[in-house]
Amino acid sequence: MAKPQRSDFTVSGTGYRWEATLFLTMWEEIERRYGRDAAREISVEAMHKAGVRFGGAMADVWGSSDLASLKDVWETLYGVSPENEWDGKRFVVHGNKCIINDTFDMYPIPADLRDELNRMFCSGDQAFVEGFNSDIRFSFAGRILRGDPVCGWVMETPADEA
Repeated sequence: MAKPQRSDFTVSGTGYRWEATLFLTMWEEIERRYGRDAAREISVEAMHKAGVRFGGAMADVWGSSDLASLKDVWETLYGVSPENEWDGKRFVVHGNKCIINDTFDMYPIPADLRDELNRMFCSGDQAFVEGFNSDIRFSFAGRILRGDPVCGWVMETPADEA
């Protein structure tokens, strides 16, 4: 992967780079102090709790937790893309760039750890939706961090509303 250039650090993307660097640095510190198993356990739990917490806070801010509101929140936080799909019951987000992956490329991370960190980091997306509305179904349709060519997030109305 090519070294990032100054132009890669935009206002909209730099927050993601900060999050990825913070996550990586916290992981390294926990692993150094307590070992990899403890770092894994703490990080998985923290990512889940942070996602649920932030999702719940956004539902409170928006005053609604239905799928249409989740779509509005998601696009406010991450931007609107013409590739996104919306039919009122299903919201699919497509992304062909992963700033987290690009940021992790800036640091020397062993391959075995890289995959683990990638999975943990992405788990926050599912937890965010869970916190926003635990009845909304969430799945990944692809993850660049996993090696897929694109990222895809699928959010659907609860089964009883579909």
